[in-house]
Amino acid sequence: MRRSPAPGLVLLGLLAASSVVATPAAAQNTARIDLEAQTLFVDDEPAEIVIRVSGAPETARLRFTIYDDPVLTRADVRDHHRDPPSSGGRIANFECTLDGDCREQATMTAGPDGIRTVTLDDDAIGESLRSNVGALPFVVRLLDEDDRVLDELSTSLLVVDDVAPTVTGPHRVRIAFTAQVISPVALQPDLRTIVDTDTVLTAAAPLVAHPDLAVTTEIRPETLDALATAHPAVLDDLLATIGGRPLIRGPWVDIDEEAWRVAGESDQVISQYAIGNDVVERLTGAPPTGVVRLDPDAGPDTLTLLRSAGATAVLVDDAQLSDRTLAVEPTRPFQLLDANGVAITALRYDEDLHETLADEDPELAAYRAIAELAVLAEEATTDVGVLLDIDRIDAEALIRMLEGIDSRRRLRVTDIDELTQHDLAQVAGETLRGDLVPTDPPDVTALAADLEAATLGIATVARMLDPDIELLDPFVATLQAAVSSDLDADRATAYVDRVDDAVLELTSGIEIPASERITLTDRRTDLPLTIVNRQSLPLNVELLLTAEKIRFPDGERLELTLAPGETIVTIPVETLASGDARVTATIVSPGGFVELGSGTVDIRSTAISGLGLVISIVALVVLAAWWIRTVLRVRRNRVAATVSAESPTEDRVPEAAPTEGAS
Repeated sequence: MRRSPAPGLVLLGLLAASSVVATPAAAQNTARIDLEAQTLFVDDEPAEIVIRVSGAPETARLRFTIYDDPVLTRADVRDHHRDPPSSGGRIANFECTLDGDCREQATMTAGPDGIRTVTLDDDAIGESLRSNVGALPFVVRLLDEDDRVLDELSTSLLVVDDVAPTVTGPHRVRIAFTAQVISPVALQPDLRTIVDTDTVLTAAAPLVAHPDLAVTTEIRPETLDALATAHPAVLDDLLATIGGRPLIRGPWVDIDEEAWRVAGESDQVISQYAIGNDVVERLTGAPPTGVVRLDPDAGPDTLTLLRSAGATAVLVDDAQLSDRTLAVEPTRPFQLLDANGVAITALRYDEDLHETLADEDPELAAYRAIAELAVLAEEATTDVGVLLDIDRIDAEALIRMLEGIDSRRRLRVTDIDELTQHDLAQVAGETLRGDLVPTDPPDVTALAADLEAATLGIATVARMLDPDIELLDPFVATLQAAVSSDLDADRATAYVDRVDDAVLELTSGIEIPASERITLTDRRTDLPLTIVNRQSLPLNVELLLTAEKIRFPDGERLELTLAPGETIVTIPVETLASGDARVTATIVSPGGFVELGSGTVDIRSTAISGLGLVISIVALVVLAAWWIRTVLRVRRNRVAATVSAESPTEDRVPEAAPTEGAS
């Protein structure tokens, strides 16, 4: 049977871990003992311990030993659990046969399935128990007929007063839990949303089992987004399960912040956190906490980046900390310095208690954990805190541990925010400033370059589609999902490739059909240009024009909106010379990032340009002047010839002959 702890008891009896002694006899058999339950408080009522015996021969015996050397520190309690004492003073040392014969000091009753309930005789040992304040080692051994140990377990009986904590003491231990409700990226490269709801609900099972437990929960905003889209009823159930519990601050998808910082993409990290915060607040009605879980490669520069994303405290594992930091008991927050020397509060998981709770016997693990917490409360000089990951605790062990916590006024469940308010850890009177020991971040530079190009492509299409850019929302989300640490390189590339394909698809189908030669008869006229848009949406584009012998009065770059189908654009032109010319028209996206199509138009101009007209007039003037001068000269010559022909011979006066002898 399983006996719940009796209420109203004053003295806490706690059991802790056991280990199988590797004797030759133990190696030859499967006999074992497991703890099922025990009395947590020992007062005037006799204390009980319930164990299960399996695989033991009928002649086996159980030996119970309670040592009279009380343990006063948590570290000593752990040592006794790992290495049970075998000698020393004893408050009780008695044996019971499996059929229930205990003689004095105890009685034992047998139940089904190997259950044995042992009740300590209060008259015989009760007074001795109460007079030894502290944790009393209590060892149960399973012996064969030759006194060889087949199995053993070790526990503690804790004898302390359960007085209410005050400002000056005794002090309180606050226990905070975190939980991860994690699911892989739901958005697929083909734009489908696939959520494994069973995985989500299974991860949330501890929250369902303990609806009043203040567990600070980590859930990816992308998962909430996906459930809102594909499984709204499951989302409603999940939000009801979370029930207003605080949520750890995180990016939209899991992203390695340091890797992207090293790649020069800090804006990607800030954007992911901003989107994640918006999703959480929109779907849960409350913003997330300022607590962030650190990746193993996080360093001071990462802390600076996370502070920019709204982090006010961080959670770390022992593997991330230096030996100097680990030397301090993990019961108080400490400080980490970012790259600018600014301190941020850090909380460290209690790995010792995680180890305690990892015992294969969950009931034993739970009682052992309560023993450590109770002794910690006794030795604490101020209120302290313990941080645990609920996902690393067996469900049955968690139930038993919470029962023990609830039964003690000096043990209390709290949330992470309250833990961050505790006094900071001190070393030699100074605040502990811990050191991170980061691992090398993965190289995401290639993916970052691909994402940058794909993002530019989406921005280009957005300007083409404006204001109808909702069409691009799935592709923007696809790029955001591509940074997830859940994806290997090939899967991440598949997300980017899908966006690249979409950009190509949305920027195709724009062309300028070939046309016959166009004859222009006027110096200034309109040139018709046909453009075909095979997309189903209007597109904003720019038209670039170049040509020789032709000028474009409205400029060589025109902004157009192309309706689906054919669009005839009328382009004002001015010819600079007659004859043949070619106009080259290129269609580009706004800003010119993507060339969408191009074509040419051949033109024959019969019009005379302004310069040609001037030249022609000058030529005509010169020709006319030449013609007039030529006509006048010809006419003068003709007149002269006519006059000469009409004069009589007699009218001429002959010259006088020379006289002889004249000189």
